[in-house]
Formats: sequence, C-alpha cells, structure tokens
Amino acid sequence: MNKNLDGQMFLNAMISASNALNNSKNKIDALNVFPVPDGDTGTNMASTITTAVKNCENVTDESIGVVSAAIAKGMLLGARGNSGVILSQIFKGFSLSLADKNSATIKDLINALKGASKKAYGAVLKPVEGTILTVIRETSEAIEKDLKKTHSSLTLVEFFTVVLEQMRKACDNTPNKLKILREVGVTDSGGEGLYLIFSGLLSYFEGNPVQISKNTDDITKFINDTEVYDGEFGYCTEFIVDLVEPESFNKEEFTKEIEQLASSLVVVNDENILKVHGHTIKPGDMLNMSQRYGEFLKIKSENMTIQANNSKSIAESKKPLEQLENAICGIISCNLGSGIISKMHEYGCDYIVESGQTQNPSAQDLIDAINAVKAETVFILPNNSNIILVSQQAAQVVTDKTVVVIPTKTQIQGLSAILNFNKENSAKDNLEFMSEAIEEVVSAEVTKAVRTTKINGVDIKEGEYISILKGQIIASSKTYIEAAKEVIFEILDEDDKEIITIYYGDKVSQREAEELANIVQGNYDVEIEIYQGGQPNYHFIIGAE
Repeated sequence: MNKNLDGQMFLNAMISASNALNNSKNKIDALNVFPVPDGDTGTNMASTITTAVKNCENVTDESIGVVSAAIAKGMLLGARGNSGVILSQIFKGFSLSLADKNSATIKDLINALKGASKKAYGAVLKPVEGTILTVIRETSEAIEKDLKKTHSSLTLVEFFTVVLEQMRKACDNTPNKLKILREVGVTDSGGEGLYLIFSGLLSYFEGNPVQISKNTDDITKFINDTEVYDGEFGYCTEFIVDLVEPESFNKEEFTKEIEQLASSLVVVNDENILKVHGHTIKPGDMLNMSQRYGEFLKIKSENMTIQANNSKSIAESKKPLEQLENAICGIISCNLGSGIISKMHEYGCDYIVESGQTQNPSAQDLIDAINAVKAETVFILPNNSNIILVSQQAAQVVTDKTVVVIPTKTQIQGLSAILNFNKENSAKDNLEFMSEAIEEVVSAEVTKAVRTTKINGVDIKEGEYISILKGQIIASSKTYIEAAKEVIFEILDEDDKEIITIYYGDKVSQREAEELANIVQGNYDVEIEIYQGGQPNYHFIIGAE
C-alpha cells in the first residue's frame, strides 16, 4: 500500500474529488441557510475545482510540488463566490507546504493541511467560526494531534480515512459554532463541500475513483462557456503558454507586439503561465508569434462569424462601452436582470459582468473585465456579498492599473453607487462619494421560500414570500405584493426616507408593481419610482433613500 503521494497520483485523486463534488453539488446548494432559491455554495465550489482539474489536463510532471501548485493556480483563476475563493486558498496553502517536493510523506501531508488552514484564514478579513474555515482548522489540528506519533506507519488510505473521520466531526460541530446553523438545523454548506472533496480523494486511494454520475445534474454550468459575439468577425482565439524563460518575460513588450495582430485582447501572466485571449482574422499569425515564448498547454479558436447570429443579442448587454482613450476612472458592475443591466449602462457603467446569486463570476471573469476597461483606476461593484471576496482576489492579480473594490452587497447599493460616480473625478473622490452613497441607501428584497423553517423568530412556510431588509428576514406572507408592502412599511416606519425605488422581477407585471405603489402611497407621503428590473428569483428589489 502506498505511503507516499506523487504528483500524478494527486492529480488523479483530484479528478475523483471533483467528480464527487459535482455529483452532489445540488445537495450542498440546498444547505443554504436562508430558504431562498439562490443557494450556490456547491455550484461555486464545484466550478472552482473543475476549472482547476481541467487546467491541469496537460500537466505530466510527477512532482507533487509542481502538480499541487498547478491545481492551486487553476483554482485561483477559476474561483467563484466566497466558498470558491476560500477553497482556492485552502489548496494554495496545501501546495505551498509541498513546494520543491517530488513526493509527499504522511508527515508532509499533515503539514500541508496545517498550511491549508493558515492560508484560508489569512484570506478572510473577518473569519467566522462554524464555516468551512472551522472545518479545515479543526481537521488539521486533530490530525496533527492524533497522528503525531503514528504517522510514519500509515498508508495513504489510512491517513485519508482518519482525515475524513475528523472532517465529519468538524462538519457536525459547525451548528455549535454558529447560531444561525443551529437555528435552521443544518451544517455548514462549505464544510460539507470540503468533506465531499476529501471523500473523493479517499475513494481514489481505495481504488474506487468517483466517476461523474449520469443520473443527476452533474455538469457545472459556467457563466462564460462560449464566447459572446461583440461585433467583430474573424476568430476568437484563446491559448495558454508555458513560458520557457518566465524570469525574463516582459508582459508589456509582448502585449505591444500581439496587439498588432488581435483586438479585444486580454493578456494574463502568472509566473510561468501566459494566458491570452483575442479576436483576430489570422489566428495562425497570433499563435506563431506567441510560440516563440514557450509551449502551448491549451489552444481554442472559434469562428465568430458563424456564431454572430446566435449571440448578438446577448452581447449587447455585456460588452463594454466604447472607449477611445484612457479615462481617469472606469467602473465594472456585477448584475442580473435585463432592466437593471440597461440602467447600469445608462448610468455610465463601462462593463457589466452578468452575475449574481447562483451565477457568481470567477476571478478570471473579473480579470478579463478589468483588462477590457481603459482607465487608470478601475472600480468594481460586486453587488452581492458572495462576490466581494472574489473581486478582491481579481484585483490583487492585476498589476498594470489600480483596482478598487467598492463592497456593495446588493444591486440597489450598486445602482446608488454608480449614480455618484464620475469618470473625470479623482479616484479618491469617487471612492468617497460612492462609499457615502451605499451607506445612505436602504436595500430590501422579496423572494419565494423554498422550504419551511424558522429564522429570527419568523415562521416561514415553503411557497410563501419572504421580506428581506438589510440582509435579514423580517416577515413571511401569502403573496409577493403583501411581502413587498410589509418591508416597505417597515422601512418607512423606521427611517425618514423620501424616495422608494421598485425594480420588479421577471415573474411580476408592471400592473402589479403599480398596484404595490398605490398601496404604499395610500399610507405614506412618499415618492415612488418603478422600473422593470427583469431579475430572476427576486420578485421585487427595493431601494429607499
């Protein structure tokens, strides 16, 4: 039985782990604390690990240090949502502990788990116990304590069996660490996702690698699986190059050279990896020029002329506004809903990353958006608490311009922020004005409950409509009109607000939105603005100022 872990064994084990998580990601999504139809922890974690495994398809090195670093890098660029970012940092810490090693002993793996915990905690500004962070920490601490004297005699199967046992205990303990989990009666979804990953690792070492199930919704859906037509013809060409001389590679000089051959260019360089995306009439010229710098790891080139008719309507909502020269400041926003996206463009947004609950962007999606905006300083509006961390991670990767993340947690905050943004203002002024705006606006939402539960003293039945104010559930009602009325009345009773803005979703008519406005104005002297938001899942998104 194997006692040492080499690179190819680890890669194959990670494929098994990825399959295990993909097979059950919907179950992880269902562990969402709030009973709303937007649980996405499993989907985000599955997307993150799947991207990493796909990025390593051509990695043939036997070294555990090389392979674990490649997997960590793939997770970094593919990370989606807070859970995906934290997962990427767990495997980054794991890989750093194994750097320069050809194979890992059990003692090395114990240290790697310890490094994984430390790196994950370091990635979160305010760590919350009772989450995936607790699960990796308690597991690593228990393993270090329990196996301190016996590790030298253990096989990989025995080691990962103990790891999985301790991880199960840590997951089951999360409700004791976090009140909301205890109140709702679930364990932490991120911790359960991590448990599935390690169960997939163990299955591989036991000789039974997990395969993708054909009976479930197995395939992780990526936001940008296919290229969106943007008005150009030719070939959308993407490739990844393993640089021969990464130390001497000059990204700026390379970009100047290749921009003569392609438009819509994105160039990302991370250590020995060069990733390029561009639109070109002659992909061969682009590839020949790039091959001088190293060997191709992956190439994709698609005919955009053929794709044009199928994707032009989608492109209009996503493509960046025309920019002839660099502005002082530019802005990117993450939004869902055709009406809201149109409003963001109307208010001057340079680039929309179509994303939100259940559709979190990856770090690479945001890096591509940042690179597409011609400005000295680029602001990002995540508009979702689950996108803030991945936005910050993307901002750290880009080095040729200043990137500032405004921590907007709702689409209402994002809309309020951009109304206080001016491309010609200084970055300092824009930061100040937008930060003040998101502090002053009040956000509320109405959505349908997907299960029966009790939260914050509110009894909720599956199929009812819940009122969410400032991120907290305050009421449950029979209709979405009643739920919206409840939350608006609560706002107006608590705060001295003069304007209520209502964005109605894709399941609500304008007539119903006007009915809601009439009810409110029959009870309060307040101005109401109504817009078609078109957002999924949320029947109403409401702002008050």
